Amino acid sequence: MTAQNTPSRSAESPATDRRVRFVSAQAERQPGSRVRVSVEVQFEDRSHLAQAEGIGTETIEIRLAALATLEAIREVTDTPPFRFVGVKLMHAFDADVILVALRDAEAEGTRYIGAVPVRTTHVAAAAAAVMDATNRILFRRVDSEGAGQPD
Repeated sequence: MTAQNTPSRSAESPATDRRVRFVSAQAERQPGSRVRVSVEVQFEDRSHLAQAEGIGTETIEIRLAALATLEAIREVTDTPPFRFVGVKLMHAFDADVILVALRDAEAEGTRYIGAVPVRTTHVAAAAAAVMDATNRILFRRVDSEGAGQPD
């Protein structure tokens, strides 16, 4: 079982508060070569833990982490879901990197790419790559809906 946590920050700007934050990700081996991946994220005062299960290969593990992260983001932000295109583990410049491709469900043809180097676990990097791809567009969605504007 692996887990990755981020430190809490006490003094943050309002723009930072509007970002979805990674809380934790872990892969738990189950009987019969199965794996359960859990990802928790936080947005403003809400957090959500999402899980996905499948056969426990490394490729499936990072896919499950990406899917669980998308579900958790959808739950805490109440935004239309992103469509998952794919996830890939690559080795570049002497480092492992996770790439995630998503599409915006509201705008056909718009693709978002997230890329994160693996620093701790592949599962945590896959979750962070999804957040890298989504946080930029979530700001635009929130701003266009009038939320997050000064009172």
